[in-house]
Amino acid sequence: MTILARKALFALAIAPLLTALFLAGVLAAFAVPDAPVLRNLQDRPEVLFARRADNGRVIDADTECIGMTVGLDLSGVDEPLLHRAVNAQSLYGCQPLEDFFNGSKEEQVLDYFRYWHGYALISRPILALMPYNDLRGFLLTVSIGLFVWLLWRIGADFSPSTALAFAMPFVVINAMGLMVVATKATTWMLAVGAALYLSRRRSAETPFLAFFIVGAMTAYFDFFTGPAFILCFSALVFALYELRSGRQPTWRDFMLLGVFWGVGWAGFILIKIAVAALVLDAGVWRDFIDAALFRVRGETEDVDSFVPGAALYENIAALKTFWAPVAIIAFIILPFATNARRGRWRRLVGERSVLLGVAAAPLLWMEVFTNHTQIHAAFTQINYAPAFILSALILAASPALFRRP
Repeated sequence: MTILARKALFALAIAPLLTALFLAGVLAAFAVPDAPVLRNLQDRPEVLFARRADNGRVIDADTECIGMTVGLDLSGVDEPLLHRAVNAQSLYGCQPLEDFFNGSKEEQVLDYFRYWHGYALISRPILALMPYNDLRGFLLTVSIGLFVWLLWRIGADFSPSTALAFAMPFVVINAMGLMVVATKATTWMLAVGAALYLSRRRSAETPFLAFFIVGAMTAYFDFFTGPAFILCFSALVFALYELRSGRQPTWRDFMLLGVFWGVGWAGFILIKIAVAALVLDAGVWRDFIDAALFRVRGETEDVDSFVPGAALYENIAALKTFWAPVAIIAFIILPFATNARRGRWRRLVGERSVLLGVAAAPLLWMEVFTNHTQIHAAFTQINYAPAFILSALILAASPALFRRP
């Protein structure tokens, strides 16, 4: 039996264990008493409802309000913990939540069983102990701390210019919109945490199983903000460390890693729907299919065009009047502005470098899910990060780009 087959069988073998762990985590989150959570959400509601961070970057307040109501007893019906955790009822946005805080009981309650809501495993226990404002401080501190740790490792292993190249895109892209809200900070933490693990591993084997687990955790923690970012940011770090070790990462490796990650991600999304179908009713499959189709080409007044490239344009346009020109100049124009830089691109193309595929894959994801990524362009723009990092590495003449002898 080949190593690849053994890894695949092991991934299938641990899937039931991961399912049990994920479900236990959600049950634990929903078991947290509502009273302290509600009290701490209401401590400074203007922070929760704010649409921008202190630095002016956009915050997905409505999604955060949805996520913070997941786990609350909204219907007033005494239901078993398993039913509540699987059904995951919520209010749809900040205005209904504000009305709920003011004593109204007329808000429409929606069933959000399509997601695992793994972020609640972090947010609800913390909200039982401290106000929402402090939860944001905790999330920002951990998010920045993990990223600084990764940059320090990259700077020590490659060069300071390489670490700077990794940091530059996240100054331009709205990373702050991810770091300070629970429903998106888990996406950031998972991507950076996976990259840290891959930067420290010593094995020469391709980490198929690790990518399967990261894919499963993406299904668990990510609120459909940046699945492709998680995959490709991790793959980018893996590829650079392979080059550092004198090994040339191949397209076959990247595609197989994508398959393992994809089976973990899509598989555990489907497992959640299957669990919901068992606990609730068979109608969940129809709802899931409708929601998936909507994210691809659903009709909505918020999307003007489905022509190829519309999603890429909208995600750049969402950077607005200052950051969009900075992004275009720093990551599109300057990396091609001199013969030396163009020569580095030609070398990557000539070597058929897998880095090109790692950078391009999230852009394809944005185009496939064009309806979703156009509506949420202020946050799905994080999927530009791998391409911008590659451009920054070219700009910085990083030694990480090519295999060491």
